[in-house]
Amino acid sequence: MEADHRQARRQDPAGWRRPVRHECAAPRGGDQPWSRQLDPDQGQPDRDADGDPPRHRHRALRRLLGGHLSSLRRNGGHHHRRPRGRDRHRDDQDRRACQGRARGQVQPPPGHRARAGGGRILRTGVQSPVRLASRAVHAGRELAARSPLAPPIHPASVHVFEDLADYDAVVQGDRPGHYYGRNSNENRAMLERAVADLEGAEAGAASASGMAALHIAILALAPRPTTIVATRELYGGTMALLRQDLEPAGYEAHFVDMQDLDAVRRSLDGAGLLLMETVTNPLCGVADIEAISRMAHERGAAVLVDNTFATPILCRPLELGADVVMHSATKYIGGHSDLIAGVVVGGKTLISAAHARAARTGGTLGAFDAWLALRGLRTLDVRVRRHSENALALARALEGLTGVSKLHHPLLSSSSSYAVASRLLPDGAGGMMAFDLKGGRDAVQRMLARLRMVTFAASLGGVETTVSYPELTSHRGLTADERAELGVGSGTVRVSVGIESADDIVADFTQAIATQ
Repeated sequence: MEADHRQARRQDPAGWRRPVRHECAAPRGGDQPWSRQLDPDQGQPDRDADGDPPRHRHRALRRLLGGHLSSLRRNGGHHHRRPRGRDRHRDDQDRRACQGRARGQVQPPPGHRARAGGGRILRTGVQSPVRLASRAVHAGRELAARSPLAPPIHPASVHVFEDLADYDAVVQGDRPGHYYGRNSNENRAMLERAVADLEGAEAGAASASGMAALHIAILALAPRPTTIVATRELYGGTMALLRQDLEPAGYEAHFVDMQDLDAVRRSLDGAGLLLMETVTNPLCGVADIEAISRMAHERGAAVLVDNTFATPILCRPLELGADVVMHSATKYIGGHSDLIAGVVVGGKTLISAAHARAARTGGTLGAFDAWLALRGLRTLDVRVRRHSENALALARALEGLTGVSKLHHPLLSSSSSYAVASRLLPDGAGGMMAFDLKGGRDAVQRMLARLRMVTFAASLGGVETTVSYPELTSHRGLTADERAELGVGSGTVRVSVGIESADDIVADFTQAIATQ
């Protein structure tokens, strides 16, 4: 047969084409008709006179293969009468093996757990005994044989199902899967599992922003109006949510200095929720989460901690008694100033309520931002430790600098938070710090004009060092008196210290401040 092919090719090189063989592993019994050679062109040349394929070729191929393929479909890949009994069982095994090879799948050995989409599961995340740096790299995903090492982006808004029972099982949670993008998504689910793993939580719920995460967390813990005790040094957006959205709905917000435990104890009478930050924004105070959580629970109040600044690399508030932890994943989890996202983690019941609230209000996270956040999470340990080292180095360098009236970093011995921060944050206090310039707003403007590498930006947590001015950014919604009560003045500068060389960061700030 091969000799005939070579002769035909020599006689008509342009028109010759190797006949197509429809092959499948034959069952026991030798050659069968389904593996015979089929000439799709029925003797027609490969090109017509103009060098183009003849238009009738596909029609001829369909006519030739039509009956044969129909028979194959009816018999599951075998063009012969099906045997009976034991022989039929062997034949079914051969047929399934044939179908698997036709799809490019290798049948796994017995006992290996299969994964939807093909391939046995090699790894399902990383369990808690592994160190945190390793969990950050691997958490939240399943690796299957022949699956992509980098998770794909799943932008689909809706999924398809076999039948009504299949759909109902997924919606009810009896079967794994996703059905509508507002409720769940593959990328979002991976991010939720990963952050929950790092925080030591049972479950997580991702949202479209940190503020959305905060909102659904509050309503999951306090679905009906109650008194919320919040730290006095609070992110301005959080303060605005409490005052402008929740207070009109019947909630009452009390703001207290969380470093004053007696004041916290007094404020908890009748409260339903306590809200605090691991490291406060913008003045980087640290309160005793463990002691405060214990006091709150003794009085029947739930505890919600914003762990954005510390991240689970440096602090895990659930281990200290908090009920729910939230993150603005826009910041350090994402880490590259290219996404907006939030995550809430905690017990399954509370997170289920947060999930449902996010789906009803529509504040759900898109697939691409979830994918970016998960990618950022993989380097979180490396980045956060470098952020922390650089921030402390900058704070120490500016401590005695002329022109700086006050420094805010919890691991400086001069900080009122030093004792608590040294105990709760032994691996570092994160990449944030703040300082006050003598000369107020004019001095800040002069410094900004002289900075060479560092830039002004209203957010934080990226790999680059940036400065922000709370009077115009995070706390612009407060009056001057309210800002002064918090310690935020016209000369206050918040610094998100990046991962550049610490020497370069220090040199840039030193020359910009010293030349005023």
